[in-house]
Amino acid sequence: MSPTRIAVAPPAYFPRLAYVALIQHVDHFILADTFPFRRRSFQDRSKVRSPQGWHWISIPVVGRREGAPLPEVEIQTERRWLEKHWRSFLYNYRTTPYFEFFEGSFRPFFERTWKRLAPCLCRSVQLTANLFGVRTRITRASVLSGAPCTYAEIVTALSPDALVVLDASVPEDLPDTTSVCKCTYEPVPYRQNFEGFTPGMSALDLMFNYGPEAPRLLADGRTVASHSQKASGPQPPDSSQT
Repeated sequence: MSPTRIAVAPPAYFPRLAYVALIQHVDHFILADTFPFRRRSFQDRSKVRSPQGWHWISIPVVGRREGAPLPEVEIQTERRWLEKHWRSFLYNYRTTPYFEFFEGSFRPFFERTWKRLAPCLCRSVQLTANLFGVRTRITRASVLSGAPCTYAEIVTALSPDALVVLDASVPEDLPDTTSVCKCTYEPVPYRQNFEGFTPGMSALDLMFNYGPEAPRLLADGRTVASHSQKASGPQPPDSSQT
């Protein structure tokens, strides 16, 4: 069998370039839809470019569910967030070169009724990956045997040749034999629909502006460590993230 590199990350709402680049780099990507919900993270919101710079689009959830397992988090279906988010994309991207080209694949997401957060987020990740033409196998953690809910449990269940992590410290409590490869991402500035370049937008910003050139530009910003390391128990947090 050929070597298998995996990456694991909670689902994110129409994720950023770094997230999609990570999917693009590995053989098997695990959408950790069993992980805890984190408010005010990129799990339930995304950044959209606008004439004023950028703004958030956020999914309204029921109650204060910080730390709850993602499958348990419900969406406030009575609010018109889907319509508002679609209008935000339409207003800010309809004049880009490729928005109309992708609209038929993109719009149906906003015509569905989403009741729970996890499947909504997972679909947004899969849709983004599809638009970028990413062929990586993507699997939800909830469908793996035992529905593993930690990095260690997922790695144990899959026994990959290497775990690729993005701009972060090595997850704690991995099996001692786990080979870990660190990947960093620095986006290459590109032409956006409004003046200047603002990083950190949803990856769709690049796709709507560059279409078939977007996957190449996405890959240009990725740097992978030239060596791997073995996990050896808990690791200190990465100071750049604190």
